[in-house]
Amino acid sequence: MSASVRARHASVEPRIVRLAAAGGVTTGDVVKKLGLSRATAQRRLSALLDEGLLDRIGEGRAARYVPAASTWRFRRAGLREDDVWKLVEPRIRATLPFSDDEIATIGYAVTEMVNNAIEHSDGKKVVVRLAFEHGEAVVGVEDDGVGCFERIRRTHDVDSVEDAVLQLEKGKLTSMPERHSGEGIFFSSKAPRRFLLESHDRGWLVDNEAHDTALLPLDERVDGTRVTMCFSPGTTPRLDALFARWTDPESLAFAKTRTTVKLAARGRMLLSRSEARRVVAGLERFAHVMLDFAGVDVVGQGFVDEIFRVFAGAHPSVVLEPVRMNDAVAFMVARGRAAVSAPRARPAPGRRSPPGPRPRR
Repeated sequence: MSASVRARHASVEPRIVRLAAAGGVTTGDVVKKLGLSRATAQRRLSALLDEGLLDRIGEGRAARYVPAASTWRFRRAGLREDDVWKLVEPRIRATLPFSDDEIATIGYAVTEMVNNAIEHSDGKKVVVRLAFEHGEAVVGVEDDGVGCFERIRRTHDVDSVEDAVLQLEKGKLTSMPERHSGEGIFFSSKAPRRFLLESHDRGWLVDNEAHDTALLPLDERVDGTRVTMCFSPGTTPRLDALFARWTDPESLAFAKTRTTVKLAARGRMLLSRSEARRVVAGLERFAHVMLDFAGVDVVGQGFVDEIFRVFAGAHPSVVLEPVRMNDAVAFMVARGRAAVSAPRARPAPGRRSPPGPRPRR
């Protein structure tokens, strides 16, 4: 067999795995798309089954082959996140055509989430799962600890899961400030196409494709914390570009953030000063803040005043940039800002207020 033929045969199995990752393949698909005989296609598929790279669904000619899912279970004590990544990385590389830059970003997010489970959960075990669905790598990291939202409630004195998510989304929030910067979840949530953090009865979804985030009820309780990340080849950002978006170019500090204002609401209206205080809590740590009003229909005068006069006046170095406002919200925000910058009316020179009534004698 010539060198060129050996090279072509050696490349067949990775191509089969990548075809399967797009939604599954049959033996007939492999024959048609790769130009193999049916006997060769069956032999190659059987080898990939034996290697644990593919699973078979169904029997006979109707059988479909999909990338095999993997599950690794660890004791939390003594676990190192880089050892976990050494198991996950080869499977991702063998299955989907991620670039080296994309692999680096996935590795960052996976190791950050495993490290969180090791150092913050207080649980006994960590479970890491890898699956391939619709051409994406889906990585899950789960622990049996106290739960992410509950940890935030205990360490940062917030009243509800909604407030915990609102503060978590901003970044620079950590239960171990002496050892962590609070950047891990923030940047990891921006890396995949979809990021879902579930704990107890709630899930925090970050959809980077739709530029949206939401707090969701769960049908089934999750004891501890479970993070699921979906990565797609060709769309996963470079790690330096991911960080640069939120970094001050001069100081190189994590100085920018984005706050989803609707997370502070119980509906689609934000009317009170207390709601505004939840929105701005912790924002003094940043130099530039985007206030995302998507999903908010109405804001009240007190809400606007608390953010754009009270907070802005107390922290003049923080740039507040409201974005994605509807016309009603934009009007109220513009009105509130105009009231702050408008000069106060003063009496005209030489004029005095009219005298009051003379006292009776």
